[in-house]
Amino acid sequence: MHEIQGLLIELDKLKSVYRRVYLSDGSRNENSAEHSWHLAVTLMVLRDSIPESVNIDHAIKMALLHDVCEIGVGDVSVYDPGRSAQTKSESEYIASFEERHGVFGETVAAYWREYENQNTQESKWVKVVDRLLPFMMNVATQGRTWKEQGMRRSQVIDLNRGIRDISPGLFEWMKGEIDTAVKNGWLIDA
Repeated sequence: MHEIQGLLIELDKLKSVYRRVYLSDGSRNENSAEHSWHLAVTLMVLRDSIPESVNIDHAIKMALLHDVCEIGVGDVSVYDPGRSAQTKSESEYIASFEERHGVFGETVAAYWREYENQNTQESKWVKVVDRLLPFMMNVATQGRTWKEQGMRRSQVIDLNRGIRDISPGLFEWMKGEIDTAVKNGWLIDA
């Protein structure tokens, strides 16, 4: 039982990893555990919009586990220029987690690698929702994080462009919201 307790205490640390994005009510930044839960629930909500060939249970598990790496290295904004260096640190933490936590560690590592490699339908849909939720929270908070970072329309479109290939209708909706954000001064028109 001590090994299980140690694992659960380590996983609890994901609640202490705060992200740049705010909760929809703007009261505070969300933490990575909340984000992972929200991702999993959103996949359930979107089930009828996701192709039947996608194993939704697999995608939900990936959503819940893909950010475990942040326990060891924290969260870095997708707009941060140093973001690419984060993957190496995440990989090192995941390797350590896998080594220390047996079969469960192997499971977490497999889901993390699948998400990072983006070579399955499930990983692509988790990525879509992983991009969608912070986008929606920015809209809900009148672009608070975008404004704090001085974000431009082109940056938000470029980051979310991959959604177009997976869900063109969703991408078109997002472009409309981006236009509204620019009009409202939440994004720089560039």
